[in-house]
Amino acid sequence: MTDTLLERIVSGEFSGGRALPPEDLLAEQSGASRLTVREAVKVLASQNVLRPVQGRGTFVNPAERWTSLDAIVRVQRGDATKAIAQLVEVRAMIEVGAAELFASRATDPELRAMAADLESMRTAHAESDVHAFVAADMSFHNGILDGCGNPFVPATFLPISRALQDARYRTSEVAVIREHALVEHGNILDALGTGSAQAAGAAMRSHLIQTRDDAREHLGTPLPTGTSSTG
Repeated sequence: MTDTLLERIVSGEFSGGRALPPEDLLAEQSGASRLTVREAVKVLASQNVLRPVQGRGTFVNPAERWTSLDAIVRVQRGDATKAIAQLVEVRAMIEVGAAELFASRATDPELRAMAADLESMRTAHAESDVHAFVAADMSFHNGILDGCGNPFVPATFLPISRALQDARYRTSEVAVIREHALVEHGNILDALGTGSAQAAGAAMRSHLIQTRDDAREHLGTPLPTGTSSTG
C-alpha cells in the first residue's frame, strides 16, 4: 500500500500542497483496509513525503522536502545518480569543514576507533557484506562529525539521515565503488593523523568527489519504477 500511494503521488495524481482523500476513500480505491492505509500514510509521513495537519487532513509535501532517497529517485524516474550527487554536495558543505576541525582535535583513541571501522569495512568488502560495510562506513564518518567539537554539525544531518543511509546502500552494493571507498577512507585517516586541517579537508573532498563520480559511472542506468533500495 505504501508503494501504491507513493506512486500516485509521484505520478502527480496527488500533487504537492494538496490534501489526500479521506482514509476510507483511499481504502475503497485501493481495496485495502483503513488500518493498512493509515500505516502507509504514517510511513510516508516519516519520510516527509506527507504532512498530517490535525483537523485539516494529510497534505503532500513538495518533493524537495522529501527525505527518502527511494521516493526522490522515483520522482527522477528511477535515476539515482542525480539524487546521490545532490546529497554529496550537501555532505561536502558540511563534512569537509568537519574534517578540518577534527584534524586538530582528534585524540589517539578516536583515530584508533576510526582505524577499526576501516578494518571492518575491509572485512565486509571481502565478504560482500553490504550491511556491515555501510555500518562501518557510517561509524567512520560519525567519528568525525561527533568529534569535531560542534554539536550542530551532526544535528544538521538528522533531517536527511534516511536518504544518506539509503544512498550509502546504493553505492556500496557495487564492489568497485567499495574498493575506491576503502582507498579514500585510508587517505582520510592518514590525513587526520598528520593533524593538518588542510590535508584532512582535501582528503574528505576527494572522497566525496570519488563517490559522486562512481555513482555517475556505475549507477547511471535507471532503476525500474517501484524498485526499492537495500536497507
